[in-house]
Amino acid sequence: MKVLLVNPSFDYRKFGRFGRFMEPMPCLGLAYIAAVLKQNDIDVEVVDDFVLRMGPSGIADFVKKNRFDIVGISCLTPSAPEVFSIAAAIKKYSGKTLIVLGNIHANVFAEEILRNEPVDIIVYGEGEYAMLELARAAAESKDFSQVKGICFKREGAIVKTAPRAMIENLDSLPFPAWRLFPFKKYTFLSFIDVKKPGLSILGSRGCPYQCTFCCLPGIGCKYRTRSVKSIADEFQYILENFPVKQIGFFDPIFPLSKDFGMEFCEELIRRRLHDKTVWVCETRVDIVDRELLRKMKEAGCRRILFGLESGVEELLNNVNKKCNLEDIRKAIRYAREEGVQTAGLFMIGLPGETKEMTRTTIQFAKELNLDFAKFAITVPFPGSKLYEDLTAKGELKRRDWDNFVTFNNNPKKLVCIPGKISPEELISLQQKAHREFYLRPKMILKQLFKMRTVGIKNLFFGLFSLLTPHRSCE
Repeated sequence: MKVLLVNPSFDYRKFGRFGRFMEPMPCLGLAYIAAVLKQNDIDVEVVDDFVLRMGPSGIADFVKKNRFDIVGISCLTPSAPEVFSIAAAIKKYSGKTLIVLGNIHANVFAEEILRNEPVDIIVYGEGEYAMLELARAAAESKDFSQVKGICFKREGAIVKTAPRAMIENLDSLPFPAWRLFPFKKYTFLSFIDVKKPGLSILGSRGCPYQCTFCCLPGIGCKYRTRSVKSIADEFQYILENFPVKQIGFFDPIFPLSKDFGMEFCEELIRRRLHDKTVWVCETRVDIVDRELLRKMKEAGCRRILFGLESGVEELLNNVNKKCNLEDIRKAIRYAREEGVQTAGLFMIGLPGETKEMTRTTIQFAKELNLDFAKFAITVPFPGSKLYEDLTAKGELKRRDWDNFVTFNNNPKKLVCIPGKISPEELISLQQKAHREFYLRPKMILKQLFKMRTVGIKNLFFGLFSLLTPHRSCE
């Protein structure tokens, strides 16, 4: 039984001028699936097409040449059209190969995809052991209805099996199988990178918060965390086996609590791992305090991403953010004073947002004295409460999935929240936000100092992008 796992490519042009900054990042989900298959003696290979750029026909040729029995493809919303093209190309050349999709978009639209696309099976929920059982069932020609957590076609009908229990003990999973991936090509986005290359660690799954723009609550992803020992073991394993200079935590919130964060940092220091690399993470402003930030800096944390979303309390409440502007100001000030760099992640075009509110958010971002800021146009991604609410009201009927991206220079193709700001105005405000934030003398000097990680070409291209007005691309 031979299994191929595919991370699909994506059309950089959807991001307009910002497409230049899209770089291959570690695909943890597939790496975990590959590790479980490999641990159980399943012959598994990986194509990360974000790196290789083989395209649907190239992947189909590879499948035909190597006679894979199962092809598992990660399916997120913006890459869905590419995923369907890959599936069609494989079926054309190798009709008996089982096409299996997983990830959020496949979870949300499982039955629709099975009815309309050349796809055989959808894994809903966590994929590691579902893929393992599928591979074993296929090898023994067993009925797939005994495999939990999947949907499949049988004689024209859609069969959905019983849900699979989530993995409660995340420590039981093997470490991601990075040797099957082009790990030397992996990095992060420019505002995340401190050093290159880098690999990711996932310290937890799910999220206990209920922000309406997030997909995790919508797909029922229960929050679970690994032990400090397990995470530190993986941290050490990566440093001893891979030539990386940075580790990035993939969690939406890491650490989730001060106590956990303190314990983790102390473990890194005890093992002397803090002397060997740097690490970055994303967490909430209402979790960190001065003591935790000081300990994180000592343990090697160099930059923290904070999902700040807005500088308007009303808008934070509209998306159920559960924090306030004073929490934000305090956390960023403490981080700056303790020597930890900060990146603020903002969203514009939130439910109820006006142009005046967006301008308030831009001013707020400037006043915080952040090291980096990203202003993304709010997109109602499938799986989120935001998407469900807008769809139920009949206010969102778009299904051009490849345009569900947060940076899009074409107002005709921009997917956004119907409201008080037009698509043209949103794009203009997004450019204004980045221009006003980065083109300040103090900020230009700060970015020149960080040129080692951002890169001189990216730095000057970024400045050019901020200075030039957008053009609608047909």
